[in-house]
Amino acid sequence: MDIAAAMSKQPNLHDGSDYRLIRAKISVRKGMLLADGYDDVYFSREDGLAETRHVFFNGNDLPARMALNSYLCIGETGFGTGLNLLALMAEMTKFPKLYVDFLSVEAHPLDEQQMKFAHSQFPELAVHASALRAVIPPPWPGRHVAALLSGRLRLHLLYGYADTILPSCDFKADCWFLDGFSPAKNPAFWSPEILQQIARLTTKNGTVASFTAASSVRRGLTKAGFSIEKRPGFGRKRDMIVGFRSLRVSDKYNARLRFSNIGVIGGGIAGASVAAGLTRRGAKVTILEAGSSLGNGASGNRLALQSPRLAVDHNLISQLSATCLAFAANLSDRAGASVAAPVIALDWPLREEERHAKFRRQKWPNTLIADLAPTEATVQSGIEIQLPAVRYDYGRVIKPAKLLALLASGCHVITNFNVSRFIQDGRGVTVKANDGRQEIFDAIVLANGANMPEFLMAFDSHFAALDITTGQVSHLPATKYSERLCTGLSFGGYLTPAIDGMHELGATFDRKPGMEVTPDGHSHNFSLLPSELRALFSGIKSNNLSGRTSRRVSSLDRNPISGRLADRVFVLGALGARGFTFAPLLGDQLAASILDCAVSIDTPTRHLLDPYRFRERVNRN
Repeated sequence: MDIAAAMSKQPNLHDGSDYRLIRAKISVRKGMLLADGYDDVYFSREDGLAETRHVFFNGNDLPARMALNSYLCIGETGFGTGLNLLALMAEMTKFPKLYVDFLSVEAHPLDEQQMKFAHSQFPELAVHASALRAVIPPPWPGRHVAALLSGRLRLHLLYGYADTILPSCDFKADCWFLDGFSPAKNPAFWSPEILQQIARLTTKNGTVASFTAASSVRRGLTKAGFSIEKRPGFGRKRDMIVGFRSLRVSDKYNARLRFSNIGVIGGGIAGASVAAGLTRRGAKVTILEAGSSLGNGASGNRLALQSPRLAVDHNLISQLSATCLAFAANLSDRAGASVAAPVIALDWPLREEERHAKFRRQKWPNTLIADLAPTEATVQSGIEIQLPAVRYDYGRVIKPAKLLALLASGCHVITNFNVSRFIQDGRGVTVKANDGRQEIFDAIVLANGANMPEFLMAFDSHFAALDITTGQVSHLPATKYSERLCTGLSFGGYLTPAIDGMHELGATFDRKPGMEVTPDGHSHNFSLLPSELRALFSGIKSNNLSGRTSRRVSSLDRNPISGRLADRVFVLGALGARGFTFAPLLGDQLAASILDCAVSIDTPTRHLLDPYRFRERVNRN
């Protein structure tokens, strides 16, 4: 038996793994929502909204700080019903120029109906509550991001236990809402280790406030570096506490550096996503696109699929792909770019069948991945499917042009700007075009896809290993059988529903030079189809088809690259074939990093995306 065969016989160490969150156990008594697992209420029996304002807003002197600042980062332990966030949304309407990152840890998220019941008790917040429920991330473990108040409020929901989530975070909160269940009923949540993490994640002159004045909490916060004082509590609670961080000499604190004028090189999904994130945060952004319009490269196909890149061990990149998918799907829906959902992945070819078989022996959130029998796949797709499959509820078929238009809507776009080089100095970056034009920026982002490696080589020789492939997509005329398809299909290749009478079938991965659409490329795409799908297009000849080719770039480990290359130079790329899944969230989070706003992607995952990770591995070896 050869090594590969022997490895295939090895038991799967992740058989039976459960990747679901433990949902909240609740009950309703006398109109109040109770957490049965902790024998505690979600908010004050007297007036939950008034308690939020008294404890967290007044305790952190928040209204005055909102009036004086253009940006605040707020941390919260215990999202619960989202009442604190709703109160913040109402308060932010008084400060239309304020941008807030709100990061909240939650181990047991409520479902939509539970939230709706809780929100019904606060009719004055109904508009904000409805907006929150419309964007609330799915209950998948990981770190999710949602936009509220036209993007001025970024909700980061960190699903998981605080003792696991907080140590891998790397943001600085200006203030904290310490709002877990009572220390007497949930002591692990108020442990000295968690309070130390809260101190680590608090900025200079940062504050905390909490409804509890338990002595163990006061001692833990004091030991963590806060000066604690008691204040009158809310309602029947005699005391609450507020804390002020005491900055130690050994602590490191960097003032926020705010670039105001940023150039983004590349007008595809990577560049547009970063540009949108920068614009939302108040930067002036110019997109420099080499082509005649946005999406001239790999982002320019008529249609595209958004689907996750899951792994059996649900590793960091697998988790990232899931959270990126949730963000991208929501964004596409809001942009009016979604044309079909969900995406159904067939047990085809053999490698996908084997992979899905492993998934079926595990427990996953059913809105992330759900098992389908052939009959179910047939009903849901609209065409006959003879293979088992899995369904990605957040998978989408999208119109790239619509999504790009939304993302770039707040930016200045310069087309036909073919960058030849850029020059850095202490004051900024000058970007020069082949035709002699030039633009000067405080900082730039390289996001020009397959044209990026030549610029990256100036920073490090390891970028020579980036893999550039050409992908050809075939345009298939719809038949009376194929036009019934109403979802995206994935099977080692992909097939979209017919839009304007044409399906998209893709795609090749060719390392040969040349960008011509060829009959061989169409034949390859046909060969990817399972037999029953091929029969939908009987009589169609590959040499009569139209199509499109574009180049894509991937890294050695097939993970994207995102981060800082040098002072004033950043990069997002190597997205491979899943740019429309990864780029929207990664672009938003890179923009946050550039402007020194809160980033909720965990530190280990950011290291896996770091542009210089391959050099570091070589040096270690």
